[in-house]
Amino acid sequence: MKISEALNRIIMAAYAEANVRHHEFITPEHLLYACLFFEDGRDIIGQCGGDIEHLKRLLARHLQETHTAVEGNQAFQSLGFQSILERAVWHTSNAQKDILELGDVLVSILDEKESFAAHFLRKEGIFRLSLLNYISHGVSALPPEGESGPRTETPPSREDAKPEEKKEPDAGKILRAFTTELTAKARAGEFDPLIGREEILDRTLQVLCRRLKNNPVHVGEPGVGKTALTEGLAQRVAAGAVPKKIRDAKIFALDMGALLAGTRYRGDFEERMKRVIAELQKMENVILFIDEIHTVVGAGAAEGAIDASNMLKPALARGELRCVGATTLNEYRKY
Repeated sequence: MKISEALNRIIMAAYAEANVRHHEFITPEHLLYACLFFEDGRDIIGQCGGDIEHLKRLLARHLQETHTAVEGNQAFQSLGFQSILERAVWHTSNAQKDILELGDVLVSILDEKESFAAHFLRKEGIFRLSLLNYISHGVSALPPEGESGPRTETPPSREDAKPEEKKEPDAGKILRAFTTELTAKARAGEFDPLIGREEILDRTLQVLCRRLKNNPVHVGEPGVGKTALTEGLAQRVAAGAVPKKIRDAKIFALDMGALLAGTRYRGDFEERMKRVIAELQKMENVILFIDEIHTVVGAGAAEGAIDASNMLKPALARGELRCVGATTLNEYRKY
């Protein structure tokens, strides 16, 4: 397998760093440290919310304090370093890619959970999902410009480093990346009025107001306006012309394409789907709309994995999440 030019330069720099310091082994920490001196590495770490200079200081101190200088100038690969590269190659090969990229190696570093390199990344708030979101389809973990000031909190020192609670990605970022809020669009007047479908819409509202089994599905031929029904529902909710039980509801449309995009490693889709479901469950009075709902059967499934329908089923069965689906008659009968 070929290694990208950027990654090759970083690996060579990591070797050089270990040799200059007369370290016996080249470790994941040498690799991450070298990464911070190259534009590709700085861009990925920065866009995922990391403080480049702080991370550089942490790693420099770690390399100075924990590695003993030895005679000779040829460092050998540590087991952790080998494991990271082998795992990155394996994932890249499974994704049917021909070139190993820096992003693949950074994900593999995070998977090396017992390493200091992974620990330092987590301390900076960099986790697997945020990293995958950026390297796969450019979703930055940084807030929009002007929304927040510079970082003011003092990061904990390495001496105080202990396993911490993960700083999960902001709920808004997760939902913005993988869903669209239809009620917000309705309030902005982005939908055309729904005419002549009041009976079906009333029946939909009746089902949604049940305590359990409150997940209506609109079945019809392509082009008859199944999606328009949910847009009409969003307009009614936005106008407050619905029963009290769902008057303040928010309707989110799931973007299955975005969920599947860039899922190069086993478990990526499951992790994204679970995060979306968890964030929706935290919110009060939320309705999830899935267009072409038959696509959730088998979506993201791989050997040893579960598909989207099985991830949704527990929340729907317990009434913790309402769902509106749309599909064709043929697909409804099939699934």
